[in-house]
Amino acid sequence: MSEASVLTLESDCTIRTVRSLQGALAAALAGATRLTLDCAAVERADITFVQIVLAADKAAQRQATEIALANVPPAVSGAFQRAAIALPGQALR
Repeated sequence: MSEASVLTLESDCTIRTVRSLQGALAAALAGATRLTLDCAAVERADITFVQIVLAADKAAQRQATEIALANVPPAVSGAFQRAAIALPGQALR
């Protein structure tokens, strides 16, 4: 396994970008011991984003990897709140 890695998310994390986001998450998880999702640029997030992050978190747990969200803007926290789901892992500011 490699060391920790950071995936910087784009401004649009909605159903329109789900395929590229899913691919980027899978690639970033490959071999990582810890993955930080830098959410600073996210301006739009929906339930699809929440589902993708939760699926990635489960995949990470299966390979003993940690996922953390950093720089969580209102768009991201709001998407999780609307879904009535806590942010996975540790949310960093």
